[in-house]
Amino acid sequence: MGLIRLLIIAALIYVVWRVLKNLLAAPRQAEAPPPEGPRQELMRKCAQCGVHVPDHEAFTHNGKHFCSQEHQRVYLEHHDQ
Repeated sequence: MGLIRLLIIAALIYVVWRVLKNLLAAPRQAEAPPPEGPRQELMRKCAQCGVHVPDHEAFTHNGKHFCSQEHQRVYLEHHDQ
């Protein structure tokens, strides 16, 4: 009878210890910053062909944006006088 009582008390102590451990660990997980999602970037439309390219890849001249230097050259040959 004493051994069963000791096993039950040990089991209760173990369960209480696990519950407290999980409760104390939960706030640490909540404090972690959320993972970053895909970054949004400004897209520019090529004045020559209409393709959209990321702003950092676009070639710009007098407020016009181009997907490549070749399209910038062709556009300026025909439109910029």
